[in-house]
Amino acid sequence: MTPKLKKYINGSVKICIRGAMPEKFINLCVAEQIYLWGLSKENEDIYAWIELGDFYRIRPLVRRSGTRVTVKAYRGWPFFSKKIWRRKMLVLGAIMCLITIQILASYIWFIDVVGTKATSPLKISAVAQEFGLKPGVLKDTIQSKKIENAILIAIPEVSWVSINFTGTRVVIEVVEKTLPKQDDKAPANIVSDRDGIITEIIALAGQPAVKKGDTVRKGDILIKGVAPVITPTTPDQPAQPVPQTAPAQLVKASGIVKARVWYESYGEAALQQTIKERTGRQEMEVLLHLGGYEMALKRAPQPPFELYESEITHKRLPQWRNSQLFVESTIQVYHELQAFSQEISIEQARDEAKARALQSVQQIIPESAQILARNIEILKLNEPNLVRIKVGVETVEDIGISQMISQ
Repeated sequence: MTPKLKKYINGSVKICIRGAMPEKFINLCVAEQIYLWGLSKENEDIYAWIELGDFYRIRPLVRRSGTRVTVKAYRGWPFFSKKIWRRKMLVLGAIMCLITIQILASYIWFIDVVGTKATSPLKISAVAQEFGLKPGVLKDTIQSKKIENAILIAIPEVSWVSINFTGTRVVIEVVEKTLPKQDDKAPANIVSDRDGIITEIIALAGQPAVKKGDTVRKGDILIKGVAPVITPTTPDQPAQPVPQTAPAQLVKASGIVKARVWYESYGEAALQQTIKERTGRQEMEVLLHLGGYEMALKRAPQPPFELYESEITHKRLPQWRNSQLFVESTIQVYHELQAFSQEISIEQARDEAKARALQSVQQIIPESAQILARNIEILKLNEPNLVRIKVGVETVEDIGISQMISQ
């Protein structure tokens, strides 16, 4: 046992020794093998620590030395246990609280379903509830593998499921099957999605309605949804389409139709710009939504500042069992802003305008398009404080989309 631990178990008392000759008292303690430590002197008084058992032995030594001893502090297990005994109901309440928390922690109170897109989480929760997974059940009674297999059997759309425990919460993680899309066999034409000049056309089904080099407008038919009629072949004559006297057989046209397409976009930037920055001051508003009621825990002045921006955070507690009552908190933080003007060079304004124009045109160009050329033009304006850029982009892309034939 270490000396510090021994002192804590036995208890220690800090005493103040006063008198004409406090050194005589210390010498008597040494002679009686009474251990003193932590000695210090303030004015004419001497302070020292002594074990609780030795404290009761120093009374005759105090009389012999002609000094007075007073207690200034104490520490150790005897004093701590005495304090606890005085507040035994408080300690008992803390112990009962810990036991209650431990008991409640062994139950499941919240169930979350993640990973669902097409499948309803309520459907998965219902299957889990049939096999005993519901709020208020003991963790040890839950058979995870059995519930996982039941969900896979009951819901064919789910390909994988895993049940994970996090404290009093259960997370049912699922992965849905990727079902192949069913092809629509309804008759349809391939029409142009935008204006352009045809560069390539490959008809996999149907009859081509345009050829390479043709200019088309949005909505023009590119491949007709009509099946060609082929004459029987002979060794000397290849198969050829014949004039149709009967109604044409309608099919769903398919193929690849590529065309050159042009896009334009504009971007502008001012030489004199207004910059807004946060000052660091803020106001907070906290609202509590309980069912259909709203209660303000903290209100912010309106308007909070002359110039400001806000951030909103929503936090919602999980629903209890099948209750429709929801509890949600809304925290809105208002940040004060200060505005000041900043002048930039013409080169910086051109770069900003160019970046905005390129960003704008990039949003309307399909990802599959092949960019052939970019043309950047600086426009002349009557406004001296404004720079405007025009960006033109030439692409080659598939412009055909399917359009059903009305019969």
